[in-house]
Amino acid sequence: MAGACAALLVLAAAVPPAAAQPDPRQMSGIPLPDPSLPAGTVSVRVIRGQMTNNVPDQPVELRVGDAVEVVPTDADGRATFVALSPGATATAATELDGVRLQSQPFAVPANGGTRLLLVGSSGGGVDPAAEVEAGDVTFGPDSRLAVELGEESLTVFYYLDVLNGGAAPVDPGEPIRLTLPAGAQGATALGESAPNTRIEGAIVSLPGPFRPGVTPLRVAFVLPYSGDRIAIAQPLPVDLEGLLLVVEKRGEMNVASDQISRRADMGPDTIGGDTTYIFGAGPRVQAGTPVGFEISGLPHHSRTPSMLALSLAAVMLFAGVWGAVSTSGDEAGGERRRRLEARKDKLFRDLVTLERQRGAGRIGATKYASRRGTLVASLEGVYRELDADLAPVVLSPSRRLGKRPAAAGSSGAAG
Repeated sequence: MAGACAALLVLAAAVPPAAAQPDPRQMSGIPLPDPSLPAGTVSVRVIRGQMTNNVPDQPVELRVGDAVEVVPTDADGRATFVALSPGATATAATELDGVRLQSQPFAVPANGGTRLLLVGSSGGGVDPAAEVEAGDVTFGPDSRLAVELGEESLTVFYYLDVLNGGAAPVDPGEPIRLTLPAGAQGATALGESAPNTRIEGAIVSLPGPFRPGVTPLRVAFVLPYSGDRIAIAQPLPVDLEGLLLVVEKRGEMNVASDQISRRADMGPDTIGGDTTYIFGAGPRVQAGTPVGFEISGLPHHSRTPSMLALSLAAVMLFAGVWGAVSTSGDEAGGERRRRLEARKDKLFRDLVTLERQRGAGRIGATKYASRRGTLVASLEGVYRELDADLAPVVLSPSRRLGKRPAAAGSSGAAG
């Protein structure tokens, strides 16, 4: 993922910048591979606002799994961690001026090391007594949307930076409020999001005032889909300084949007790992304008089995009613038929449950196919037994087709 972030920054650089001067806050928390470092080394630099404002003697923690190591920064503002296990997932963090700065999770590379920059506010922490001004905020240029693939569902991540470019805290007058796309499920605030992030159903809100610099708004949710494409539209409550979109790609997937001015596919040869991503970048998006894009070529399963299951259900229901009408009055045969009917009903319920699990994405394709084949085969066996017991019937339940009784006094031959 570190390589993906680096590639994303390269792509973003091709879009006209929102500000004339580079802002170190855009790189805060983004892991960058450095082959010049010894293998298993992570170097974390802590600054205030600008690259010239190093923060010495600042404790930095590096979490690798359940283990946490704390190292203070040197005179250059760097904390160095060595001899880490390649492939382990790590996260760096520090609390500067009362604000927790945290990196994205990243994998320790097998070759070379990783560099990180954690950037605090140039004015230090927000003074509780500081006067709050009325003003506007934006979603900063490092904000991005990321999409990962699940089992006929997407997991969508919003990594949004609420940016106050002024020197004093500002209050926009109302909370930043996002209404998630239709169909969004299980919305949650990620751990690195601002502590006062609130989620109620499909509404995400973050109240002000907002300190100078960046206030992180990090949200994830699941978006189920059917078929091979899905359109996503996310209205924005404030300006987005630049559109950055990252979509995990499988097969012939594609992303289309009028708001994307540059697009690139980057695979393992470019960013490492074993995943290909679609990167899209675009210019500023005004408040009130939805960020809209369509993903096509999604991996999906045919709905034919579900339709067949529904058709089978109708046939089974009709056959059950018909069988009940035509059941023999023989006591032993009736008991056997009742057992078969009970088994048939259970198999049918199991089949319906399986289809619902499949539709909700709670069962994998291999297990689904195996289980469904077993159920259908069992149902076919039950129906063969039921058919073997059925006597021919006519539409009237009061008569049964059988041998025609001979007329009284008949010898069996026509007179």
